[in-house]
Amino acid sequence: MEQLPTTNNVCTYWPPNPAFNPKRVLLRRMFFINEDKTKYVSVGYYPARDYQPLVEFGAIRRGVSKCLILAYDQLAALADCLPSIRDSMCVGGDRVVIKCEGGNFRIHTLKRHGSPRLFVGTEYISLTQPDMDYLVQVFPILKQQLRYYISALPGVLSYVTSSLASTSFVEPPLNASTLINYPLLYEELVTFE
Repeated sequence: MEQLPTTNNVCTYWPPNPAFNPKRVLLRRMFFINEDKTKYVSVGYYPARDYQPLVEFGAIRRGVSKCLILAYDQLAALADCLPSIRDSMCVGGDRVVIKCEGGNFRIHTLKRHGSPRLFVGTEYISLTQPDMDYLVQVFPILKQQLRYYISALPGVLSYVTSSLASTSFVEPPLNASTLINYPLLYEELVTFE
């Protein structure tokens, strides 16, 4: 937060606009990939990326967090190759090297590492057999949620614009998507971190 000048020993803070917080995600739907909740996958709107709905894979290890963000086409490519990568892990012995690529995204198994690594650029997250099993099961839900968010994007953008310019709750238009929780979206827009 930025600190404004103080008068009479009263300090006033002006919170930053949430639309420009690069770490903020609106209407996030999160699924934990593992039992200890250190790996997750989520779908949400990213204000710092023009409110585009994207999928984020994240991991927290030794107090350090990583996140990899994928668009719909990258998620679809991952969904297509994930079962064969998971099946290659079940074979045992020498692992089959399988690569799946799209833009700066790739996933592949390496014989020396044993478990697949999901890369975006040079950042990666390792996935275990249970992680892969869970992802194969949850991928249809993730893809459907992302499709819902993509189809609702024009209405969400219009709502965000009117909400950020308002001082009170803005009713969504009558033709607004029923797939979007507009009261929650409004609350997330006006609540500062």
